[in-house]
Amino acid sequence: MTRAAIVMACVSVTSAAAGVTVFALPSRSEAAVYGKRIAGTMFCAMALILALFAWGLNRMGEVG
Repeated sequence: MTRAAIVMACVSVTSAAAGVTVFALPSRSEAAVYGKRIAGTMFCAMALILALFAWGLNRMGEVG
């Protein structure tokens, strides 16, 4: 596994942890719930995208 793929995977895990943390925080108003959903979804989407890129980069390293 290349260093770039490892860095992407680590940032992906960190982003997923941030998304779970944001979703787990309590909220007091409807606006806070809305903001938490947006922020948590963005963190989780970033985690998924980076994980897929890290997997693809790792696969490319195996082929060539």
